[in-house]
Amino acid sequence: MITIPLQLPDELAQQVLPLQDRLPEIIELGLRQLLGRTERRSVASQPATKQRVLAALDSTGIVTLPRFTARQAAWTRRTPIYAGGPPASEMIIAERRQGYEPT
Repeated sequence: MITIPLQLPDELAQQVLPLQDRLPEIIELGLRQLLGRTERRSVASQPATKQRVLAALDSTGIVTLPRFTARQAAWTRRTPIYAGGPPASEMIIAERRQGYEPT
């Protein structure tokens, strides 16, 4: 583990002292918030409320949100393979006619 000395203003130090055992968690959450802001700016089409909810969920660390930076592979269309003989629909109709006997 690495020890990092910090200099804090008196007011902030008074707020931090009671929480000093949770400082690693607080710093981690703060970093997630800072790093997450740049990723969320790229999704400007979402309403502001939805962005705030997603930011709150993401900052907890309990919910993992998908990142839209990676592009999914494009869907490629495959051409059908044509086989010889009659179409399947004609074969079904012919088979049904053979099984049908009028009474």
